[in-house]
Amino acid sequence: MRAAMLATIWLALAGFVVGEAGKSRHRRTGIEPRWAWAAWCAGLVACVVHILIAMAHRHGWSHQAAVLETARQTAEVYGLAWSGGVYVNYLFVGLWVAELAWWRMDPQRYTRQPPWMRWAVRAFYLIIVCNAAVVFVAPDRRAAGVAVTAALLAAWFW
Repeated sequence: MRAAMLATIWLALAGFVVGEAGKSRHRRTGIEPRWAWAAWCAGLVACVVHILIAMAHRHGWSHQAAVLETARQTAEVYGLAWSGGVYVNYLFVGLWVAELAWWRMDPQRYTRQPPWMRWAVRAFYLIIVCNAAVVFVAPDRRAAGVAVTAALLAAWFW
């Protein structure tokens, strides 16, 4: 199950980055790449599957166990046993769902959202992705996390 848990989060991150690249292309050209929404949606599904696997096999379906483990990991990395990380992850998924729905229901309006809104959301996403893919991963996977983070930044600025 550990392999499935790791595979699903890396697939989620890949789908997220590919979708972000497609959204940026849509904003630049006015033409929505059909693959972009599908990639972003697939990334979200992989993320939810990752959470379900983690809850089932790592935390025994105990939300409290997930909160405590997240606080332990946060203390290990940042020196502060903050238990809010699980809720921030839920917010990340919730925002992803909301944006996915908005993009599907009104893609033209979605891509014309005010820049301040787009960049505020992107800043939040970047913090989550960087922590998930670089800060909280095993050292042997950090290079992949740096590559994912760089690809995300390239998608936004290219």
